[in-house]
Amino acid sequence: MASTKSRLPRNVTSTSLKDRIYQSVKWSLIIGEYFPGSVLSLRSLAKKMGTSTMPVREALTRLASERLLQSSVKRSYRVAELDPKRVADQFFVRARLEGIATELAVPNMTAREIDELEALSQMMEGDIESGNNENYIVRNYNFHFSIYAASQNEELFWSIERLWAQTGPYLAQVVRSQEMPKEWQLLHTQISRAIRGRSAGEAARLIEKDISWSISTFEAFTASEDKS
Repeated sequence: MASTKSRLPRNVTSTSLKDRIYQSVKWSLIIGEYFPGSVLSLRSLAKKMGTSTMPVREALTRLASERLLQSSVKRSYRVAELDPKRVADQFFVRARLEGIATELAVPNMTAREIDELEALSQMMEGDIESGNNENYIVRNYNFHFSIYAASQNEELFWSIERLWAQTGPYLAQVVRSQEMPKEWQLLHTQISRAIRGRSAGEAARLIEKDISWSISTFEAFTASEDKS
């Protein structure tokens, strides 16, 4: 099961060039390839993608309309730099929506899909032990969105993925710089077991608990800023 940094998410089915650029940049946001404040130049991206600036501009304009990027000067866009309270609020909304998606998904998941979740959770524990944060971030996406796809609710799926693109640059910074509490390191295995047991409520609770680590982390950043 490949899990490289360059791998696009499983739900990418777009065929037009501007859609592929859109998905590629969105994926880079989700896995934290871009940091808060990073500048995305039309010319640099066009060179990287091997195309003209027009489809790049269309893709970045679309991302800006979804509040995933902000327009900047000199034909460029940048990743928003948000205060910790705003980021904590985004994770709060994520937790609630992802809990709902999980509850909807559990009855629909096949035994094979659950097998894949369990395999991913084991690999993620290995990534934590070895310090392979890049693989962990990608596998974390694949784990969660394998569940949310099974909710069979496209609007919910899209809303969650948009929030992941907003929070991705911030979550990646934390994952790369802080040690996750031991209790949280085991949550994905616990989620898999709850889904295997068809306990939708428990799986949803654990998903929300998983995301609550990010909420509390950024709330702590807010508190430290208030004291300074």
